Amino acid sequence: MIGILLAGGRGKRLRPITDRIPKPMVPLLNKPLLDYNLNVFKMNGISRVIMTVCYKKEIIQQHAGFGQQHGLDIQYIEEHKPLGTAGSLFASSGLFKETLAVLSGDALTNVPLRHVYDFHKEKGARITIVTAMAERPEQFGVCLTDQKGRLLSLLEKPSEAHLWTNQVSTGIYLIEPSLFEEYVFQGEVDFAKDVFPALLANREPIYVYETTAYWQDIGTHRAYKLAEKRLKRGISGITNRLKPVYPLSNTFSASVLHEKSGSVDRLDSYSSMFKKQAGISDEKVLL
Repeated sequence: MIGILLAGGRGKRLRPITDRIPKPMVPLLNKPLLDYNLNVFKMNGISRVIMTVCYKKEIIQQHAGFGQQHGLDIQYIEEHKPLGTAGSLFASSGLFKETLAVLSGDALTNVPLRHVYDFHKEKGARITIVTAMAERPEQFGVCLTDQKGRLLSLLEKPSEAHLWTNQVSTGIYLIEPSLFEEYVFQGEVDFAKDVFPALLANREPIYVYETTAYWQDIGTHRAYKLAEKRLKRGISGITNRLKPVYPLSNTFSASVLHEKSGSVDRLDSYSSMFKKQAGISDEKVLL
């Protein structure tokens, strides 16, 4: 498998933190979310990783480099403007010769990609979507399947009247490389809104893998704070598999660290190290 990390998002819901750093570099227990995601690939025996980057990409590249410190081989697909979750992958189809394991760069997880891969191959799927149970499924894409796990419909942020399941898409996919050769998409492309409907219309085999592994979107301030609390308590397969924390100042240039912060009205008690190094005052806010 080739690991694909979608790391180009703007992270508007996490502002003002993401005014200064890209969303994958948001710190959780003083370690960037990016490191947790790269560790998922490493723990599943995936050594080649391709990251799609756009917003403040130089901070990500400065931190991760070519992957030597993580025991990985990292390449980058640089977007000059946002191309959605899939646009830059279709524009770079020649890079892919193996099954792609796609992770969204805005979630914390310990998903067992090797088990997903076995399921994917057993089903003969073109795409496998990893789903997890959510307390508020109306905030995500809800997957409806038949009894064999084949996708019938994907509803993006449905109303309560259309909620027949609480299994939601995690933004984790396994994709066969032939997909990028046989389907043509250009410009800004989204897997859920553009690619999956086209494949369903052609009756392509898309399957759903329901995981009980830990998965949490951290795209909001409330979810971010919750993720830090859970990490402090310990999450099996995540907190016990990372190296000791190190100063975030090693990952940022002096210009990034010493630039004065603007509004901090929405910041709560995030990582004290991050706030100290980013020059953000310790103010209380309401979530």
